[in-house]
Amino acid sequence: MKLIRTAKLRLDISTQDIKPTIEAYTKAYNFVCQIGFNPFDINGVSLHHKTYQTTRQYLPSQLAISARMKATESLKSVKALRKKKQHISCPQSKQCSVRLDKNSYTLWLESRKVSILTIDGRKKFSLNIPEYFERYLDWKHTSANLLIDSKGRVFLHVVFEKEVSDIEPTGNLVGCDRGVKKLAVTSDNRFFGGGKVKQVSDRYQRLRSQLQSKKTRSAKRHLTKVRGKERRFRKDANHCISKQIVSKLQSGDTLVFEDLTGIRKRTNNWRKAQRKEVNRWNFFQLEWIIKYKAESKGINIVYVDARYTSQRCSRCGHIKRANRVCQSLFSCKKCGFQLNADLNASRNICLKYLDATGYPDRAVVNQPIVPSLSG
Repeated sequence: MKLIRTAKLRLDISTQDIKPTIEAYTKAYNFVCQIGFNPFDINGVSLHHKTYQTTRQYLPSQLAISARMKATESLKSVKALRKKKQHISCPQSKQCSVRLDKNSYTLWLESRKVSILTIDGRKKFSLNIPEYFERYLDWKHTSANLLIDSKGRVFLHVVFEKEVSDIEPTGNLVGCDRGVKKLAVTSDNRFFGGGKVKQVSDRYQRLRSQLQSKKTRSAKRHLTKVRGKERRFRKDANHCISKQIVSKLQSGDTLVFEDLTGIRKRTNNWRKAQRKEVNRWNFFQLEWIIKYKAESKGINIVYVDARYTSQRCSRCGHIKRANRVCQSLFSCKKCGFQLNADLNASRNICLKYLDATGYPDRAVVNQPIVPSLSG
């Protein structure tokens, strides 16, 4: 099994040292996108012949090829959206990160130095490696992305890889149901509420609305000051939850998630308040953080179809929409089984995985015994 991590390393340089290269790279990216968008051309070889001579006038050969490859990937994504009958437009970037490979950058981690190909040739810069990322110094580094953040700082996002041996599965399954009211509920009876997150998010939403309605210079400065605070708070909350979930699992255990791809598109008929709440729900970030922490510990991650996990009875298997009495209560109309709705869903996630793998008669390993609410 291959572990992949990205380290965010800051370069001790001025923005002006690298900005001309990023601007030229962005210009090449936008040019290739325009050529390939109308008519649609997502063939890399064809786009190379159409654009290379032009982009080569202001970019080194390797960066011109890199910009074309990145633009080709964007055009393929747009074409996939068009097949799904979604509204599309030509991909454009105001400031595109520069994708670097082994031919366009060299990294010396021991001496904290990096050599990067620019429009003025190769340049060597000093790196600032945070203590957290020092754990990856003995890993193999592959590609990297060079960028300037909103505060004018220059970063190099380096991808590290490491081969690890596969761990024998223990057979222990834990389902994880993600939601808005409760950010996560696991089938081993652990609840992670989202009350504090919602309270903070609502406060920032009110503050942004008030400041945006003022339209004064002072309000705009205040908006800039608070920008990103809610996002960082949510990310910290997800890190805390993921640590607690992974800490109770052992190497070889299996964590089962619902596949929530496209869930936001199914909210068109919902009320505005509900749509707003779902659109602020960062379920994928929580999944991603749990995933990389679990993989580091040797825990397997699998996915199941999300349909009917909230309507199915985890005891008798009866599926009915009316089984979900309210947000927090599940009550089976067939057998009378009652349980917290999110906990019932997390158990169904495990049972779905067992059904999909050909063991419909097996129970969830180490499933806790929880008395029904009616008892």
